[in-house]
Amino acid sequence: MKKWCAFWSAGLLALTLMGLSPTVWAQTAASFPNKTLRIIVPYTPGGTTDVMARSIGQKLTEYWGQAVVVDNRPGAGGWLGLSALAKMPPDGYNLVLTISNAIYAKSLYSKLPFDIDTEFDPVSMLTRSTIGLAVPVSFPANTLEEFIAYAHKNPGKLGYGSFGQGTTAHIFGESLNLAAKIDLVHAAYKGAAPLMQDLLGGQIQSAWLDAATLAPMLQAGKIKVLAMTGTQRTSSLPTVPTFLELGFKGFEPVGFFLVLAPAGMPKDVLAKLSAGIGRAIKSPDMSAKWRELGLEAVGSTSEELGAEMKVLANTMDKAIKAGKIKLD
Repeated sequence: MKKWCAFWSAGLLALTLMGLSPTVWAQTAASFPNKTLRIIVPYTPGGTTDVMARSIGQKLTEYWGQAVVVDNRPGAGGWLGLSALAKMPPDGYNLVLTISNAIYAKSLYSKLPFDIDTEFDPVSMLTRSTIGLAVPVSFPANTLEEFIAYAHKNPGKLGYGSFGQGTTAHIFGESLNLAAKIDLVHAAYKGAAPLMQDLLGGQIQSAWLDAATLAPMLQAGKIKVLAMTGTQRTSSLPTVPTFLELGFKGFEPVGFFLVLAPAGMPKDVLAKLSAGIGRAIKSPDMSAKWRELGLEAVGSTSEELGAEMKVLANTMDKAIKAGKIKLD
């Protein structure tokens, strides 16, 4: 008995010296999960982020037999939920499902309540989506080249709408201004719906919108989509070229939904979470649901998401600095 106690004490000391608590070590060795999981959604109920979290939660419950609760924590532009997660134990039972603007927020704000690089472990990229530049069907340009030529002749007279300050739409809009040497005036909207309404009504001359919003309007002949972001053509808009095809670099990044965990997760627990979430998001019924919304199901590993996060952060940081975009 004494020998066993000495062995146990030595083990605890070794774990402490390695920076691991006995609680985390026990979870690493135990069967995971063995209690309720929580997915924090830093937005109000009912949106795409919330629906995605609840759908994944149902699948994980089916796979693992443990309840998954969705914890909506809206506020501070989505930062409230992220900062709350950063303070939680890295045991695999607390996650956050958010959008990719959190990755490059450090380039837009001088101060944030969290550090995206040090306080979180990447778990999985869920889905990704491209955005594109659209004009009303009556606009006197049918291609990106013609649009740029028209803008050169009308400096400061044309506007472009985005779905908010500091969003990818805003950043890409300023990137196009710089790349094409044009002067489009930015107008920030509170979402895609009012922006599309004003585009159709002629109150704004151009707009950056997501593929799910653009596709039905293009099919109905109500708008013209000049180019899309990404490295490949968007499946729901196969006739629309990418900016890269048209010779414009820097428009390759795409927006995506992702899951993060507090930093310091046991590697085997992290791998199991990534695999389970990936299986859920790529299941046939869920894949079909996201496809209808113009989203491509991904379900990446932790390492793949980490690499994508670095690329997005670096690309957006350069664009934000070049466009002199700051939100505080």
